Amino acid sequence: MNKFNVLLDLRKYWQHFVIWMTSGSDLQVWQESDWHGHIFSWHAYDPITGRSACFGSEEEMRIWIDKCYYK
Repeated sequence: MNKFNVLLDLRKYWQHFVIWMTSGSDLQVWQESDWHGHIFSWHAYDPITGRSACFGSEEEMRIWIDKCYYK
């Protein structure tokens, strides 16, 4: 594992930790990006239901949220 991958992993875990500490029971939404800032995935997690999902675009994520929470 090279230095670049280690830094990305640490950044990802830190982001998840901060979200977990500050979110309470709210729907959590975040994006993952590469070292250059290009977004490659969107994530959503509902701590109340335990449901989670990962998408390739913000639009796909919004559709999932609409279907799950605004039926």
